[in-house]
Amino acid sequence: MDRYEAQLPMLRSLFGIFLAPGITEALLRLARPAVRLATGGGARVRLGGSPLLPPGEPWPTWQGRPLDYLGAVDFARLPRLPCLPPRGTYAFYYVNDLPRPWGDDPSQRGAWRVFTGELRPTAAPPEVTPSPERPLGAAAFLSLPSPQEPILRRLDGSYSGVLSVYEQLYAAWQQYVWPDHVPVHQVGGWPALVQRPLGPDCHCASTGRDIAATPLSPEEATTLADQWRLLLQLDSDPHLGWHWGEPGRIYFCTHQDDPTESTWLTLQATP
Repeated sequence: MDRYEAQLPMLRSLFGIFLAPGITEALLRLARPAVRLATGGGARVRLGGSPLLPPGEPWPTWQGRPLDYLGAVDFARLPRLPCLPPRGTYAFYYVNDLPRPWGDDPSQRGAWRVFTGELRPTAAPPEVTPSPERPLGAAAFLSLPSPQEPILRRLDGSYSGVLSVYEQLYAAWQQYVWPDHVPVHQVGGWPALVQRPLGPDCHCASTGRDIAATPLSPEEATTLADQWRLLLQLDSDPHLGWHWGEPGRIYFCTHQDDPTESTWLTLQATP
């Protein structure tokens, strides 16, 4: 039995105390495998440290500003995740200095990059101060959709009042997976949202759609939330010198029809 299967009975017991069996099963079908990145368990992922780039690739820049190296993920060393690469190392870059791009406009494309294929250590330019290396272990877990996700809103329409109960159960599960004061670094699964669902934001920002002029229907928002999947979530982390808010997180998301390197990034932070 793998880690994902082992957690299903735990979730079923948690939900079953407060919810009817039919609602419990509907919620369990929404759970997605994910990987938690944290200290302990042997180094599987290295954030910060020596930058990696393809041979001959110049240091990435955006509007004359150098990007910062965030780290690399070798998917072959992680538990298998649906909808994500089964193997290959991916190096992640982002303009981390102020003013930061939030990923809310098509003109910001290029303010983050994802490289894969043959990657080699490279020296950062003098104006870039690399983050200290932070080796992290990888633990499989079942992620749950945040209460803000459109699918939960639709479920509440079918089972009136379930959302208010689910919010408490979701908070309890998050506390189990992510103890206090631990940066919420994650690969795959449902994102731990700070504000809004990622799918609609990624779609509108990457295509230039004015959501105020042409609002999304509930059905469209649900579809987009499913089409855009989380690749990598990085939290504010004092060990790496990252501070994006309290909380503040960046999300690299990939669309099901696009190559993994063509990610869109969204930054979410508390006001």
